[in-house]
Amino acid sequence: MKTKIVSNIKINLIIFLVSTLMVSAGNLFAADDVVHWWVGDAESKALKVIVDEFENSGGKWVDTPHNDSEAAHASVKSRVIGGNPPAAVLMVVGASTQEWSEGGLLNDINSIAIRENWDSLLPDGVAKASKQDGKYVAAPVFLSTVNWRYTNKEVLKSSGVDEPMSWGAFMTSLPRIKQAGFIPLALGGQDWQETLLFDHVALGVAGPQYFSELLDGNMKTIDSDDTTRVFAGMRALEPYTDAGKAGRAWGDTNNLVITGKAAFFFMGDWAKGGFLQAQKKPGVDFSCQISPGSRMVLTAVDGFAFPKSSSSSDRANQSSLASAMMNRDVQTKAALIKGALPARKDASTEGFDHCSQNALALLSGGSAALHWNVRESGFKGVLKEVVSQFWNSDMSPDQARKALVDGLNQL
Repeated sequence: MKTKIVSNIKINLIIFLVSTLMVSAGNLFAADDVVHWWVGDAESKALKVIVDEFENSGGKWVDTPHNDSEAAHASVKSRVIGGNPPAAVLMVVGASTQEWSEGGLLNDINSIAIRENWDSLLPDGVAKASKQDGKYVAAPVFLSTVNWRYTNKEVLKSSGVDEPMSWGAFMTSLPRIKQAGFIPLALGGQDWQETLLFDHVALGVAGPQYFSELLDGNMKTIDSDDTTRVFAGMRALEPYTDAGKAGRAWGDTNNLVITGKAAFFFMGDWAKGGFLQAQKKPGVDFSCQISPGSRMVLTAVDGFAFPKSSSSSDRANQSSLASAMMNRDVQTKAALIKGALPARKDASTEGFDHCSQNALALLSGGSAALHWNVRESGFKGVLKEVVSQFWNSDMSPDQARKALVDGLNQL
């Protein structure tokens, strides 16, 4: 966040981690495994590109997958407490990696970054997000664009609906799709999926300027009628979702659109890989468009951080992992499979489909903002909690606005 709000959650995390590490610092030795949540088909295949590079250079990859980021990170923290941290952990690079580093939870990998001249290979914003106090604490792999709408073109055709390119046209299309017997909007039952839906509604109902100010923590904007309108717009979508959404994972939700059971799905660029693995052609079988009526791109950086270890051999292993992850050809090949963009600015984008090229064009010519998942833990925690409570209860839009304002004011 650009505001100077200091998160109590952040402070408590740092105090906890520092006190924990003081107890166990004498015997911190990393295991050889890499903790991640890239368990989808396309994600797993993209990860395999990194694995192969690391093992071809003499390393041995040990895989520890989890179903989601929260489970993965809870596991890593527990292992650090026990003095047995993993070699690396997948993270959204930015505030989270910086907070972990401030808490003494991570080794820096600055020596390999200097040796390979990462500053010249990465966009300035990506390099800055990957550092803490001027030192690299994460190896960025992908630049993800978060706010995509995936559309099954055959479902629209069967429903007699043209692809909507504005928020108003999108809303008008939903009852017609439902009447034709399809699920208009596929949605999963996890708080982060529900908050991604909030993103699209905010951009569609209140616009990019509003959402940019919300992400920056502008309390005057957050405590405005626009926020009430956004929550009301979100509630208006509920009749067009299906009853099976409770607890549903994003991959299963994505599959509803891939298989022609649903028309639309709001998700990040990682969902595109599922379509490609199912042999669906972008622009023919499905389309990917930025939030309807918006030219704002919400971005996040995916990469790996390296938990604290007192062993020189562990640190050498972590440097080798980081080097493999930052390899230019690895990032290009893996990004093509996953549906993301490579973090390195010198990586080739030849062969990238129209969805990725669309993202590149928007990033160079449209407005962009760092997604809430890259922001401080306190801010994104409050946002997800309030949005999820609102979506899963009879809370009114005015009550949700007040809950969001009150929660952020307590940080």
